[in-house]
Amino acid sequence: MMRNEYLYANLLFYCGFSPKLYIIFGSFLSNLVIKEINQVVKLQSYSKIRSRSEPGPPLARGTRLGKYYLDTQLGEGGSCEVWKAKDCVEGIWVALKIPQVINGERNNHALLREVRLVSRLRHPHIMPVKNADIIHGYAVLATELSVRTLDDCSKPMSVRRILSIITQVLDGLAYAHRHRFVHCDVTPGNIFLFPNGRAALGDFGIGLHLKGRMKTIDDFGTPGYVAPEQAYGKPTYRSDCFALALVLYEYITGYLPRWPFHWPPRGHKRLRERTNLAMVRFLKEALAVDPSKRFANAEQMLLALRQAIPKRLQAKLALKSSRGKKPDWRKMRRKAFIEKYSRVFSTAFKCVDCGEPISESMLICPWCGSGRNRYDKRSEFDYICQDCHRGVLPEWRFCPWHYGPGFKVPSSNRSRGVRYHTHCRYCGGKLMRFMRYCPWCHRKVRKPWRVKPLPEICGRCGWSVDSTFWNYCPWCKQCLI
Repeated sequence: MMRNEYLYANLLFYCGFSPKLYIIFGSFLSNLVIKEINQVVKLQSYSKIRSRSEPGPPLARGTRLGKYYLDTQLGEGGSCEVWKAKDCVEGIWVALKIPQVINGERNNHALLREVRLVSRLRHPHIMPVKNADIIHGYAVLATELSVRTLDDCSKPMSVRRILSIITQVLDGLAYAHRHRFVHCDVTPGNIFLFPNGRAALGDFGIGLHLKGRMKTIDDFGTPGYVAPEQAYGKPTYRSDCFALALVLYEYITGYLPRWPFHWPPRGHKRLRERTNLAMVRFLKEALAVDPSKRFANAEQMLLALRQAIPKRLQAKLALKSSRGKKPDWRKMRRKAFIEKYSRVFSTAFKCVDCGEPISESMLICPWCGSGRNRYDKRSEFDYICQDCHRGVLPEWRFCPWHYGPGFKVPSSNRSRGVRYHTHCRYCGGKLMRFMRYCPWCHRKVRKPWRVKPLPEICGRCGWSVDSTFWNYCPWCKQCLI
């Protein structure tokens, strides 16, 4: 391809000529040039649809967007409007979130960003994404339709009721924090309530996914529910905890604390009358102006809240949660797994992300695929390998779970009560199930571990697995479903 032909083709495109006119110049443009131009056209068209689109016809009751019929506008805020809509395929009502018209255009970028964030979070107390699509230039996000938001409820609220709501929201927020997401806009309007007493946190529109160092953002959240450091564009997990503490204080006392957040704020007397000293100390710590004096994340805050709940309310909250509750299929599945495999695996460990039973010999959690589990403080062995954070015995010369340097001074005494299952084919040393390397000669265990009653074989590594319970192979990280 000649350089002049390439420059001439690009000049035609950027000057506004229709792609159809390229046929006229086919006598001297090569097929490679035409292919390159068509690719540029597709990429630019795709980018235009994703980021900004023409406003299109105005939205009104009865308007159809794909499989959705718009019924009632529920509200608007930020850069989106929310509609109650009927899903004509599934026959259910949903909440439909659509970007607003700003300066003659609908900015789809913010909504598509929220979709990418929330689609990674699966938790009963986080509003899930039912469907996301681009229909006639509109970016559309469909979620479950709630009865109301916490902002629609009167203040102050029953202490038992608000504690139940905040506990559920903290549970969902802790899950988001474990996956390195900061919500940045925890307000009563973003806490959705359902008929069965369930509460869920939604609207991750300005949420932040932390990777490495903290980022600076320009969206400050809803005025009145913003932590001091977030007002300067540097939100952290502690900022979400601060905002949720403001919500709890407001719905217990009827007063929302204001800047500069001096303690005690307005309504402190009512707080002491309706709760106890433990709850007062809890809110004082959660509302500290200095972020370093607050709870580090929602998980720590949830544990502290459960300890601070008055005893007279703890029984009522437990009674309400158990009344008419359907059997938890996860607990039933976990119980069945432990009964079947308790002799094969040690079930004393639980995954830090999903809470399901795991073994120290596993590379990842076979239930959720998490690789963040560590055994430094809970190993069943006497010593810990500093490289893989798994337990080892003092007489072993090498770590059997990963390939690394040997230990300096292995003990000559053999540990008692240790059960081995086979021998190394090279040195004859004893091996436990699922060891990857011989702890005596450091040779790799070549023969796949086939252990009963595990019924299946992984197609990648050849080791025993059970896809009835597991989603991933814990030995080679292969997806089983």
